[in-house]
Amino acid sequence: MHSRLDGSVDKSVVLLCNTSLSADIMWTYMYDTNDGYVDYVYWNGHIAADKTRLSVKPTGVNVHSLVIDDAEQKDSGLYSCYDGDGLRKVSYQLNIPGMMFT
Repeated sequence: MHSRLDGSVDKSVVLLCNTSLSADIMWTYMYDTNDGYVDYVYWNGHIAADKTRLSVKPTGVNVHSLVIDDAEQKDSGLYSCYDGDGLRKVSYQLNIPGMMFT
């Protein structure tokens, strides 16, 4: 089960993950949930090199948030957070609507 989260283009999006005391977490991303391809955006304490607008920050006791700066429509997708034991703690279906032209 995942939560739906709507964001806006050019705004920051914060995805909360409540974990144990360990920061040994992993964030994954799937653009199209039908193809099953998972992109690892954060693991072993590092953001993937091609994810320059993303960061992971402690935002509370046992909370390690994935922050997406200057969100773009292509950031829409399913984000999941896993604890150090590989158990999924939370998933978000992020929707960043694009610009509408008439």
